[in-house]
Amino acid sequence: MKDMSLPDVSEIYISVHTKGPGRLLLGKKKCISKVIHTERDVHMKRQLVENVKTRMKFLLETEKTHRGLVEELEKKVKTLTEEATNRKAFIDSLKRRLSVATKEKSQYETTCQDLKEGLDKKEQCVEALQARVRASERAQAELEQTASRQMEGLAQQSTVALEALHRRLGLAHTQLEQLQAFTKALASETLREVQDAKSQLRKNRKMAEKKKAVGAGGLSKQSMVKAQSIAASILNMTEMDLAEMLDTDEEEDDVAADSRRDQEWLDQVMKILQQQIPSAALLMEVLCVKMKERKVLTEALAALTTPVSEIA
Repeated sequence: MKDMSLPDVSEIYISVHTKGPGRLLLGKKKCISKVIHTERDVHMKRQLVENVKTRMKFLLETEKTHRGLVEELEKKVKTLTEEATNRKAFIDSLKRRLSVATKEKSQYETTCQDLKEGLDKKEQCVEALQARVRASERAQAELEQTASRQMEGLAQQSTVALEALHRRLGLAHTQLEQLQAFTKALASETLREVQDAKSQLRKNRKMAEKKKAVGAGGLSKQSMVKAQSIAASILNMTEMDLAEMLDTDEEEDDVAADSRRDQEWLDQVMKILQQQIPSAALLMEVLCVKMKERKVLTEALAALTTPVSEIA
């Protein structure tokens, strides 16, 4: 910046007086011009200074304002930086979650694809099964129709067979009743013959013993008569009554025992006949026992009858 101070008056005066009158006027004009120019420069420079001051003040205010703005902006930047950091962390978290979600999505897509393929296969299996079911239903319907026709035929055949079976069963039942009646009659007749043979055998033995006693005679007969007389007097009854009582007691004991055995044998025969399936072998064995007994009794009766007739 140039020196803006005014020129010294003594210098102007010396310059005027030392150079002469002509030059004095010229110097004066120059000096005045220079003063005017200097004043103009001073004025302009003052204005410039004022402008500079004003501008400096404005700039200072602007700088202060800018500094405030800068501080606010720094605060905002800090806040935005923190927000950006938080947002970045949140974005990183979202990225991680997105990565996990992407992996899960990929897995789910793979699983979904597998399930879809499995579902397609199962649908194919279901369709095949439905086709088989329909075929089975048709076959079942045909079988039912065939079975119905066969059942009707079998029912008719069964009815005829059942009627024939009922007739045969009735005939078999009648035959069984007749066979049981015959067996009972045979057993009763065999038992009656055995009992008759026993009774006749007792009579023949009794007659033989009496005739034998009569033939012996002598002392033994007298002794027997005497013994019977003594026993009759003791019992206060006749000798005839005592003899009949003795014979009757022995005979009744034998008859009672035989009747009991015969009844047991007859009960055994009836028990066999009342079985659901009578045993032919067992029935034959039981009947043979009584038949053998009848044969033995008949032979014994025949053997006893001959000596009695000879004695007579």
